[in-house]
Amino acid sequence: MIGVISLDRRGAERPGHVRPDAGEAELSYVFLPEAWGRGYAAEACTAVLGWFADAIPGEPVVLCTQTANVPSMRLAAKLGFIEVERFEEWGAEQWFGMWSPVAVSG
Repeated sequence: MIGVISLDRRGAERPGHVRPDAGEAELSYVFLPEAWGRGYAAEACTAVLGWFADAIPGEPVVLCTQTANVPSMRLAAKLGFIEVERFEEWGAEQWFGMWSPVAVSG
């Protein structure tokens, strides 16, 4: 195994939401350093987002990463996430973005 990708519901108690009732699907990923920069994360996340868009049409997906994690922010942009806001959490500035299958495919 070289990494993990997950889609979970973002907890209502956490900062960063795009829906008034919260509970958005949140994409998360973590890969071993040996796998960084090889396109594996982009390929796997693209497949997950495509599957999700087919399974739940029109449902947005959110993603949160530290602003200090420049490679993760580049990946988010490559995947089509747009910045919604920034906030402080876990002792660091966080970048919070949203992906919408309607905006990406439309």
